[in-house]
Amino acid sequence: MDEAPRCPSCGGPLIQKNRGVLLGVGTALVLFAMLPMVSPWLWFPAIVGGLTGAYLVVWAARADGRWCRQCKSPPWTQPKS
Repeated sequence: MDEAPRCPSCGGPLIQKNRGVLLGVGTALVLFAMLPMVSPWLWFPAIVGGLTGAYLVVWAARADGRWCRQCKSPPWTQPKS
């Protein structure tokens, strides 16, 4: 039986989120950023949604959807100790 992956910073367990769901929701939010073309009142929600979507896409691609329960962040944001 394989041992669960560990956080490079604190050694805590990394939980795995579904990469397909992360990519799907992230892509949908990035596409949501095109709403200001319909109405200029939607600039702020489009910017927030677009940035959130970009974060989810990067999280799914770079961190394989992993999340540290102790550090409360993806493993790429933590310095290696």
